[in-house]
Amino acid sequence: MFYTSIYVSLQPDDRADRPPRYLIRVKNLIKRYREFVKKRGIESDRLQSVFEDFRKIEEFFDNPDNLESDEGLPVGGIAIFSKSDENYWEVVKLIYVLRNELVVDIHPYKLGVYAVESDFGKNLVANFSKKAIDLYMLDARSIKHITDRLDIEEVVEKPGVFKTSVADMPVFRTLRAKNLEALKAEESNRVAKAIADHLFQVYKSTPYDNLFLSSPNEKLVPQVLEKLHTYVKRTFRAELKLSWPTNKREVYLSVMQKTRELDVEDEKQLLERFNEAIALEMATRGIGPAVLLATMGNVDTLIVDPDFSKEGFICHPSGYFSFEGDCPSDTEVVVHTPDITDKLVEEVLRMGGRVEVANTPELREAIGHSVGAIMRWKMEVKV
Repeated sequence: MFYTSIYVSLQPDDRADRPPRYLIRVKNLIKRYREFVKKRGIESDRLQSVFEDFRKIEEFFDNPDNLESDEGLPVGGIAIFSKSDENYWEVVKLIYVLRNELVVDIHPYKLGVYAVESDFGKNLVANFSKKAIDLYMLDARSIKHITDRLDIEEVVEKPGVFKTSVADMPVFRTLRAKNLEALKAEESNRVAKAIADHLFQVYKSTPYDNLFLSSPNEKLVPQVLEKLHTYVKRTFRAELKLSWPTNKREVYLSVMQKTRELDVEDEKQLLERFNEAIALEMATRGIGPAVLLATMGNVDTLIVDPDFSKEGFICHPSGYFSFEGDCPSDTEVVVHTPDITDKLVEEVLRMGGRVEVANTPELREAIGHSVGAIMRWKMEVKV
């Protein structure tokens, strides 16, 4: 009857401790649910399949080999969906997860996967020297090496030489008046233009959401940025410091680390946005107001403290959820949960809103160490 869905973060900090932090989280999530069932007096016979799911999940995380991608790269998060009485078991390996959560419901909670895929998008990593370009494409689940050091000399003329033609015969003439420094500058400009043009061609054939640039020649990166097509330039995310040549492992770990650093900067902007919205009465704090706004489709951005939880229930088939009150009269199944925040997150995602996890102390304090909701339109909230 019930599906078990679990999301677990496997970032470097989650792996560093002994025993690893992710393993403690898994055990604590399962322990919390068992204690909740016991406190609520829910019949354990209905949950035998769920308890079997728990056993399989713990066994999965006990094996470190399961926590790597098919290419042997450490993944940043894992989502598992299980229903043991139907032999259903699905593992999704991601670059990160929104939050650590365990959901037991009549449907698998897969919106968390789709949210990460949408949020992370397609990321192109361009690593280049003055002689070659090397490209990698990353999405939330995988990394692909899409070029093997494209030869720049094949797509750019040599500096100091102009090529013309007379009666279909090529004619070359050198620029004797230019000094060596001018020739070097000309070479760099032509190389930068060739790289920028190539990145635009890749964008036209396979549009990407974010662009990361890296080069052993630090001066070349800003030159390439200057010459990028407008469509490509707006995708630029950050500069990386990669080896030349590099490899999939280094690229993956570097993007993972840079994404975490950028998230901290993004949280500063989110904090300012939330405080401004509070001042304009376009945002609210607390689980009660957030649930009300979510059921009305009026949450543009939900901000969640990762340590916050609140008991609640979900009514099916209506999907109504709350932490107090009664279900609608047409309710067929009531699912009690130790953390209604999971359902709140799902509802916001289902309605096309964004979900952000508050990692910095400042943002956690701003949302009252619970949840904060920025509205799509202004309305008075009374709960």
